[in-house]
Amino acid sequence: MNIPIIAAAALSGITLAAHIFGGDPQYHVPAMASNLNVEEKALYSVLWHAVTVIVTMNTAALALAAQKSNFRMPLVGLVSAQYAGWGLLFIYYGQTRLGELWTLPQWIVFFLIPALALWGLRKKVS
Repeated sequence: MNIPIIAAAALSGITLAAHIFGGDPQYHVPAMASNLNVEEKALYSVLWHAVTVIVTMNTAALALAAQKSNFRMPLVGLVSAQYAGWGLLFIYYGQTRLGELWTLPQWIVFFLIPALALWGLRKKVS
């Protein structure tokens, strides 16, 4: 068992729970009650739930990578690149649309998860 990668998987799972139980009532439910038209609401829901699916899959991929060294490099690489990309998006839009990074601090977790997982790749012990 690779401890840094399983820690990354756990943090990804915590992020998933925060998305579902914190983000849904804070963002998704109000969007569905807003004046968006039916197509915009449908698209918002698709994107919202796509994030749920992707974070679920990433959590499972990291858990598998922590246990199976033959899958470790490609799984950690893919998940890390994706989460780092999301982190960059949160930084870009936080800075350009909000003028600061703290209203949407999700970038922190989306850099911390890859940092832990990539640290796990450097470990000699599987």
